[in-house]
Amino acid sequence: MTLVLAATLAATLAGLAKTLLLALIAVLNAVLALLAALATWKTYLALGTKVLLIALFCVPVVGLLVFLVWGQRVVRDNQR
Repeated sequence: MTLVLAATLAATLAGLAKTLLLALIAVLNAVLALLAALATWKTYLALGTKVLLIALFCVPVVGLLVFLVWGQRVVRDNQR
C-alpha cells in the first residue's frame, strides 16, 4: 500500500514539475516575443523618423531649386 502511494505521489510531483516547466517556457516565450515586437517597432519608428526628416528638409530644397531653374523664367514671362 505504501509503495503504491509513494509511486502515485512521485508521478503526481513529476507531472506537476513538467507542467510548471512548460508554463515557465511559455512565459519566457511570451517575453521574448514582446521584446522582438518592441525591437521591430523601434526600427519602424526610427526609419519613419528618418524618412520624415529627409522629406522635411529635401522637399523644400528641391522646390527652391525647381523655382530657381524653371519658376523664375515663368514668373518673368508672366509679368510682361
